[in-house]
Amino acid sequence: MTLSHPTRREFFTYVGAVSAAPVFRAQAKDAHRWDASFDVVIVGSGAAGLSAALSAHEAGCRSILILEKMSFAGGASRISCGYFNAVDPQRQRAMHIEDSLELFEAQTIKSSHGKGSKELIHILCSQALDCLHWLEGYGVRYADNCSQIYGGMFPRGHIPLVQNPNESYIDILVERCLERGIEIQYSQSADEIIAENNCVLGVKISNTSGPSGKEAKIRFIRARKALILASGGFAANAALCEAHDVRLRGLETTNPPSSTGEVMLEAIAIGAYAAGCDYIECMPSPVRFSRFAVFTERMLFVDAKGRRFVREDEFRDVIRDKVLSLPDKRAYVIVDNDGYMQCPLAFRENAEEELKKQRVFRGSTIAELAEKLRIPAAVFVKTIKDYNESVSSGNDRQFGRGRESMRYAITQEPFWAASCDMAIHHTMGGLLIDRYCRVMNWEGAPIKGLFACGEVVGGIHGANRIGGNAITEAHVFGRIAGRSAVSGVLGDV
Repeated sequence: MTLSHPTRREFFTYVGAVSAAPVFRAQAKDAHRWDASFDVVIVGSGAAGLSAALSAHEAGCRSILILEKMSFAGGASRISCGYFNAVDPQRQRAMHIEDSLELFEAQTIKSSHGKGSKELIHILCSQALDCLHWLEGYGVRYADNCSQIYGGMFPRGHIPLVQNPNESYIDILVERCLERGIEIQYSQSADEIIAENNCVLGVKISNTSGPSGKEAKIRFIRARKALILASGGFAANAALCEAHDVRLRGLETTNPPSSTGEVMLEAIAIGAYAAGCDYIECMPSPVRFSRFAVFTERMLFVDAKGRRFVREDEFRDVIRDKVLSLPDKRAYVIVDNDGYMQCPLAFRENAEEELKKQRVFRGSTIAELAEKLRIPAAVFVKTIKDYNESVSSGNDRQFGRGRESMRYAITQEPFWAASCDMAIHHTMGGLLIDRYCRVMNWEGAPIKGLFACGEVVGGIHGANRIGGNAITEAHVFGRIAGRSAVSGVLGDV
């Protein structure tokens, strides 16, 4: 759906009515005819939702339900690589990388352009490593090295290891949930949050897997202790994204079709406050092969004239704006064969087929790659030569790229390129929470029994997100949400 010129009514429908006077929905009189009851009900089975479930179980809860809109678990977390940022002395010092919590926190605040919550950023950064070890305790394995991923600011990204490239670390967490008796119901859409007097009672759901044209089965699920929203963002809702940033009109998304934001809108309808919905992050696309850009220290960007146009370790919003300002809004990401081989197997296995479709390009020399890209060979060859000299000297005179992000020259043949337009990737805006993951209302008070974690939350990353911080955020705050929902919010998190 394209929303070219939203009317006020349409804007209120799609954007959540962020105006001077909020309008909240009255509850249906028959809403309390519950079909089932659980102590904790979680909407969403991605990184945040699964972490919340496991944490709630650790806190003593034995009546937990996860509702998943899709027919499988994981949401956007499943199709991400799962890169997890954390200051990790053991791994980083083995690579001669000196990092600190102070640097991590300062970079995250700077990346937010001063619009992220300092309190929540401190929690994110200070609890990251402990949360990584917590995931390892549940069987998730991470590589021994750290990398600086696209928009990551520093080499502190941890990549989860899986035996099969078609699997995800999410499957390990799903298995741990099922082993503990945590129930997961698939193809269940959360259509309405049932609340009364600033207190959440449960959720109205419908089955999304029935035959087309057949009325969906509707049920009301009671959440005796808490309803945790972990439903993700709205990057797949083209109308809502365009309403917040008209430049995004017509862009594809890297997200699954489930990332439409209706759960966030339902929370707003019962009085929840949303923040930062204008801040929408883009990534190079098509996502599978523009993932050549994932490891910043091994790649560079060029435009259609074969020239660099941006500092490759810049904030993601800066790179987005630079690409969108190019005449055809297109750039190319370049790696050598060493960089290509560092990409996950899932991104390499179909490369030969994509070469034929001219979405991936390969050349035995830089000049041959330029010919296939149809860019000026002499300019492109000089661009690569100048960049390699910058790597050798540790000084990028053209754009000031950091030494830690250009550790490898582009020298090993064959050379690879992927066309990368921009695609909508992550929505920084969402429901406002406190340190306990309680959802705040318009008066700044918590809505009783309502918690949120993951991309449905706003106000943490501010105007721009560091690459690798979203997965960290999902797990850190999912863990807090589960514990808070069961144990209450007395004491520190």
